Amino acid sequence: MKVILAGGGTGGPTIPLLAVAEQLKKIQRDAELLFIGAGKQDEQLLAGTGIKFVATPAGKWRRYFSLANVADMFRILHGYFAAKKILKQFQPNVVFTAGSFAGVPVCYAARNLKIPVLMHQQDARIGLANKLVAPFADYITTAFARTAKEFHTGTGFEAEPKIRTEWTGNPVREDFLNSDIKHSRDFFHLTSDLPILLIFGGATGAAQINEVVLSALPELLNAHQIIHITGAGKKIDFNDPNYHQYEFLGPEMPDAFKIADIVVARAGLSTIAELSALGKVSIIVPMPDSHQEDNAEILSRTNSAVVLTHHEFTPETLARVIVSLKFNVKRCELLSRNIAQLMPHDSATRIAKIILERYGKQS
Repeated sequence: MKVILAGGGTGGPTIPLLAVAEQLKKIQRDAELLFIGAGKQDEQLLAGTGIKFVATPAGKWRRYFSLANVADMFRILHGYFAAKKILKQFQPNVVFTAGSFAGVPVCYAARNLKIPVLMHQQDARIGLANKLVAPFADYITTAFARTAKEFHTGTGFEAEPKIRTEWTGNPVREDFLNSDIKHSRDFFHLTSDLPILLIFGGATGAAQINEVVLSALPELLNAHQIIHITGAGKKIDFNDPNYHQYEFLGPEMPDAFKIADIVVARAGLSTIAELSALGKVSIIVPMPDSHQEDNAEILSRTNSAVVLTHHEFTPETLARVIVSLKFNVKRCELLSRNIAQLMPHDSATRIAKIILERYGKQS
């Protein structure tokens, strides 16, 4: 069984691929996996997994006039031919992608070579990359139940259209569920007498979140310990024994999630899935004018997290919400229960089984 994992570029589309890869190797140890990605961050996330990595050129198509689109057209074309060469050499049973412009040329090359494509849709709003891949995807899995209904199942003329979508939830890596709390406290040098806040803005950080947090730190540190992931090159000049700052966390990220009492984060679907798997009380700040606003709307509507818009997210509001959660046990229990029920938690295993059952017997 040979599987290509196609995509990457940021943690969002890479993490679910790795979660499924983990389960594939667990179920079928001799499965051969190859990750075709975009660059250094993919390599960082792949470190220690044993999965081979190949970088190919990748471009992004902007839905507005930009000269960068011209240059990126050549990158996409270059990526297509590079991917086609790799696919011919590796001869996979299937290509698995989770929504990334880096994965689009790979999927088009697979289509040309008649290799099946399995596509996973994470966000509530279907992104352009997946819109480009969906028409010829052999099978589609989704994080949200309602999203599965947005993909066509056939031409519209069949008496019984072929069902090719399935709601599975979003894959979460196994280490997020198995972290040891004592080990985690020791690693981050935390005590057991103060609650812990985990604050991060996604794999690359977020300048707005960092600025708000910096202003709110003096008040927050009166009664909390803080783990803050700022993003590469975005270090904050602030020193306090209860403030623990990191530009990036790799294998230790599950530990940070596990011990956090409250998480402040963006509304990327990988993050939401991890919060759901652990039932974490969360304050979500969606990236403005993006698909994250649709994800956050679902969290708000289901009362699964406190959602603050770009304009609402101020130092004063952040401090006030954290204090209110600290003294409202019943609300915290409700938020934890609701986010835990948001989606299935065995998504990685479900998708791994779909791959093995649908494509594992091909020659």
